Amino acid sequence: MEKRLYLAIEVLKYLSENGSSFISTTEIQDKLTLRGVLSGTNPSADRKKLNRTLSDLLQAGYVESRFDNVKGRKPQMWRLKVKAVPYLVSLSEEELLSLFTLISFVPRKYRNLEVLEPGLRAVNRLGKLLDREKKEVAMESFDYLPVPVERFTNIAPETLKMIFRGIVERRELFINYEGNQFTVYPIKVFNYNGIFYLSSYLPQERKYRHLHIVKMRVYGLGREYPLYYWKRYKDKFFSFSEEPFIMKVELPADYMANLKREHSVFLYPTQFHIEWDNQKVTVWLVAFSSYRFASWIILDELKAVYPPSLEDIEIAKERKLKELYEGLTYNPKENIRRFSHFKKALKNFLEKRMEFYSSLVN
Repeated sequence: MEKRLYLAIEVLKYLSENGSSFISTTEIQDKLTLRGVLSGTNPSADRKKLNRTLSDLLQAGYVESRFDNVKGRKPQMWRLKVKAVPYLVSLSEEELLSLFTLISFVPRKYRNLEVLEPGLRAVNRLGKLLDREKKEVAMESFDYLPVPVERFTNIAPETLKMIFRGIVERRELFINYEGNQFTVYPIKVFNYNGIFYLSSYLPQERKYRHLHIVKMRVYGLGREYPLYYWKRYKDKFFSFSEEPFIMKVELPADYMANLKREHSVFLYPTQFHIEWDNQKVTVWLVAFSSYRFASWIILDELKAVYPPSLEDIEIAKERKLKELYEGLTYNPKENIRRFSHFKKALKNFLEKRMEFYSSLVN
């Protein structure tokens, strides 16, 4: 009974993958043999088991056949009966809208990544509320506008699969990275400016590192690593020093044109408070005393930058920001010190940019 139930579930699973298409008995048998569901050592016996299972599923109303009578050597064709198992093979309108909205966060060049193809096929397969033409229209109509300097790197599905297992099972990864062998504790995968990284802890070196996944080959999984390391580094990204501090910036009033308070607008990822009127927009945010942050913030249309005040720090305390940003302090003098480091990094960045701009116009 257990084996018959297993075969029936695998038949339903395979038919669900093919949506509304009819699949022949021969094709079902070949696929299930390839997957190891049927042994393949005795094809005639496998065929009898499969026919019996399909007949039971037909009688139970879970599948439907294409032909009333099959004559000669022509095999029967089968497909899942969607009305019998709607939640197994279909997505609701709310789920489809959610998935298409998620797709709008993915640049078109990334939609061609091999690792994303199964997800996009799932939308096509399970979106029973839309026919093929409407699904194609929806896929084209939820889009993403990349920034002009956005990078792109490919990623091997086999590598990502091993990394995924290492993360969710919290196990060591044995990797080859630029010709060197490492054992790492995988923490998380993140994408920054078009490049995939693995944040990880290297137990031999006793330090945290972010690694380019495109340069990595994973050749094995090790033992489970302590939960402490995942909790310690799960919110961390790059390993270079970035001391967080509180800061205010002023932006043009047109940043909030036609927007209302209830629209919950975030102008910066680390924003924790915003106020605006017809003259200006003021944003409170967690900033970082680093060259990278300085180069990033200067891209915006800033009208003014204000050092942290006691009132700013009190707002940060109310929002309990120390729980969100490792290393953040409410000490006024320390915030001023970090703001000064930020200004030095900003000055350094602007001087280098001015040298470059001068070379263009001279």
